[in-house]
Amino acid sequence: MSWHQERKEAICLTVHNIRMIENENGVTKPALTEILGQLQGLATQVEWFSEDEFPAPDLDVAESSHVYRISEDPNDHRFALYVQSARAPTSTPPHNHDTWAVIAGINGNELNRFYRATEEGVEVVGSHVVQAGTGVTLLPDDLHSIHITDEGCVINFHMYGLGLEYLTERQYYDRISGEWKVFARYDNIIDARHILQWPSKLLQLN
Repeated sequence: MSWHQERKEAICLTVHNIRMIENENGVTKPALTEILGQLQGLATQVEWFSEDEFPAPDLDVAESSHVYRISEDPNDHRFALYVQSARAPTSTPPHNHDTWAVIAGINGNELNRFYRATEEGVEVVGSHVVQAGTGVTLLPDDLHSIHITDEGCVINFHMYGLGLEYLTERQYYDRISGEWKVFARYDNIIDARHILQWPSKLLQLN
């Protein structure tokens, strides 16, 4: 079996296991911790998700990250799995997701800051550096921001309960205006689902 086929089957099995975890346990912190464990297992195959396979943007363009969709349920757009490949400087405002989210490290360092909402805006309540072997879990209303300062390419899994294009109520805190705003529709996604061909034996498990 080629490594391409091994990757396809491993992604397929991982997504299937994640779907079963949510079906059996709902959207809870313990369930998301189990989901993170599944993604961490997949992330150990660093060569499958390298910069050669999922390059970050060139240095001479404005955007600092590419988001590659590698799996998403075709009917309801749920269980959306992405590879994010980024370079410095990458920074996001404090935001929620309006669905569950799990980030697992593959290569490099991605600083996540966590917040709580206050009358004045937001307050930092913690942080964690996502890197190989680690990750973070976020319930729909949890607030975080992402910051990348590494010189090299930073590659992580980002998985959401619903595909990014369909998260129409995601909010972020605009520090300049001091207001909560709704994110514009996110449609700058590179579709990489061609790497995934669902084996029939696993399709029967869904």
